[in-house]
Amino acid sequence: MFTKFSHTGEVATQDELLFTTPFGYMFPDAAHSSSRLLPNSPETLPALKQLGDAMATDVVANPNDSGIPAVFTYFGQFIDHDLTARTDRDSTISTLGRGEPVNPRNPDEVTASLRNGRRPQLDLDSVFGDGPSLAAGSTTESDDLYDADLRLVVFNPAGRRDVPRDTANRSARIADSRNDENPNISALHCAFLLFYNKIYDAQVAGTPACKHVRARQLTRWAYQYVVVQDYLAKVCDLAVVIDTLANGPRFYGNSAGPGQTFMPLEFSTAAFRFGHTMIRPRYQLNGATPALDVMKILGPSQGLNNDPTQSNPDFFDDADPVKYQLKPSVTLDFNFFTGTSANVQFARKVDSNIAAGLGDLPLGTRRDDPILGHLAKSNLVRGYSLSVPSAQACCEAMGVKPMTLSEMADTMNGESAAVAQILTTTALGQRTPLWYYILREAGAQAGGEHLGELGSRIVCETIIGSLKSDPNSYLNANDLAVTPSGVDVGGKVIGTLTDLINHSGAGPVGP
Repeated sequence: MFTKFSHTGEVATQDELLFTTPFGYMFPDAAHSSSRLLPNSPETLPALKQLGDAMATDVVANPNDSGIPAVFTYFGQFIDHDLTARTDRDSTISTLGRGEPVNPRNPDEVTASLRNGRRPQLDLDSVFGDGPSLAAGSTTESDDLYDADLRLVVFNPAGRRDVPRDTANRSARIADSRNDENPNISALHCAFLLFYNKIYDAQVAGTPACKHVRARQLTRWAYQYVVVQDYLAKVCDLAVVIDTLANGPRFYGNSAGPGQTFMPLEFSTAAFRFGHTMIRPRYQLNGATPALDVMKILGPSQGLNNDPTQSNPDFFDDADPVKYQLKPSVTLDFNFFTGTSANVQFARKVDSNIAAGLGDLPLGTRRDDPILGHLAKSNLVRGYSLSVPSAQACCEAMGVKPMTLSEMADTMNGESAAVAQILTTTALGQRTPLWYYILREAGAQAGGEHLGELGSRIVCETIIGSLKSDPNSYLNANDLAVTPSGVDVGGKVIGTLTDLINHSGAGPVGP
């Protein structure tokens, strides 16, 4: 039913489960002002490429750990996939992989032509899709995600868990196949399938449709609570989280006055891509499997998002009776990703140093593309081409004092000499790419332990603003299941991601 798609697919296929909602600018006046964008000059693109190269140099010998458990890197990716899609696609408005000249697009053209494939709210459409059909005789594209009783289909024999896969090509049969780009996020997606089913099975009365409606509602509320109270509290400045919850967003959402809810490009192409710097060079999935280089677990040529002719024996076993599912030996043990186990791995610090392997992304036939094949370059150039305002312009709009050039280029406070030279010898030091600035700000202001002021503001404004604008979110719920300490999903209060994983049965994770 579902055709695989990824961040770099050239054309959206007709079988994808996608929605069509607006992108926009959180700071539209800045996007429409040439002096508040990166310079539209022949020097800008080479400078961005140089900056990307200089950022992606961190190697295995320098893991650069933060205090944030590694699971939150992939929970952030999961959240991103629930909120936004298509900014990484080549399209009529974004043509990085076609060898065409890269210049800033007219922002009105961007918002008119670039459409978000997700709803800009945390409603788990990446899990539930557009279904199931609840009226007799009707169908939706997502019906195959559910069994006859409206549980979500999941591969869950004793001691072995995986998302359901197609028997012919091992591709994941889930609503957003980006959640199968690596085994870390596919394990999280699997946990959400199990979590919903656990809540569904706890409903003792009602038809399957009634049980589905309540289980989906509680699943969404628990997820939203965890996003705000656990995830944002870890990756953002906690004072900004508390302020945005208490006083509302100032620049995004219905309370900020722009009218129709949209997905801000400042968030989707820059601020929320801070998670890229949290990716470790290596991961140990469980106690039975040696640590693997991160590039070994990414992309279609590595066995996931899968081309059966390139099956990775590290992940699939053709001698296995269920060879189309991940091998038992690579079932994720969440104790290696969160909790207090001695084995837990931590995300890398949020700063402007990116794991070197992310400069060589496994994109199949497009792997050698000089921009798309390099994560840092593609982020920088995509923001430039979509007329995302400079970091200084965003600071001005938010009333945040921007870092000076000397602060950004300070090699005594975490910046590399190569990056510092680019900032001081090009215009990027005065009109700085937002994505780079968000990372550098986190390193300089918070020691890489969480986002700084501007990054925290944009991320909190977008996520909390979307929840405040959604009448069905947990923040607007008048329901006894929503408590100050979490969401009661039937005798169990879910307040953290560890709670959610453990209740799903995808754990156990130690305290």
